[in-house]
Amino acid sequence: MKDNQRSFTEKVTSDMREYVQSLLDENRRLSTTVAELEADRDRTIEAQTALIERLSQIEEESRAFAARYVEVEQQNTNLANLYVASYQLHGTLDRERVLGAIKEIVINLIGSEELAVWEIDRDFDGLVLIDSFGIDQARWAALPLDSPHVASKVALSGETYVAGPSTHYDKNLIACIPLKLDEKVIGVIGIFSLLAQKSGLEAVDFELFDLLATHGATALHCTRLAVPETVQ
Repeated sequence: MKDNQRSFTEKVTSDMREYVQSLLDENRRLSTTVAELEADRDRTIEAQTALIERLSQIEEESRAFAARYVEVEQQNTNLANLYVASYQLHGTLDRERVLGAIKEIVINLIGSEELAVWEIDRDFDGLVLIDSFGIDQARWAALPLDSPHVASKVALSGETYVAGPSTHYDKNLIACIPLKLDEKVIGVIGIFSLLAQKSGLEAVDFELFDLLATHGATALHCTRLAVPETVQ
């Protein structure tokens, strides 16, 4: 009887040990599985984070590329405009067409519908209006070189004038460009107000100023040289 009880107790104890051991083994297996899943989860999160960062980089690179593309397109447009402007000035020896080309550059490329073109008259010792657009011609017909007007000062100094934000010199005067031939001023272009849709002067406008200062002067001078041949 006692032997049977001992045998039963030992069996129960053995079974319990095996059961506990199986539970421990299962627990270790589950712990390993959980650890692996957590590692997979961490790798997934890390991969997602890296992907999000890369997508952000790609978006930033895309924006930078788009901005650069717009910049290059604008530069190409500016170069094309400068080429067209230069061609217009040198494409004829007709004085009226040269003056028309100057006005077209100021109106369509710089963006002003109020402008004046003066030449220096040595007999008058001042500036004489030879063409204009959108201004009172009688008011600006002649300006003595010793007058306080900015156009007269530009004619004497040979330096381009550009009005600053707080400048109030002559109504709406934006810029004055000396027409220079071998550093000798032969005339002045006055640009008054800009078009309403244009908030201010841009880099390409200053390049156009330089083009007008030299190429405009040369083109006008050539029309004078061509006049005798035309008359004959």
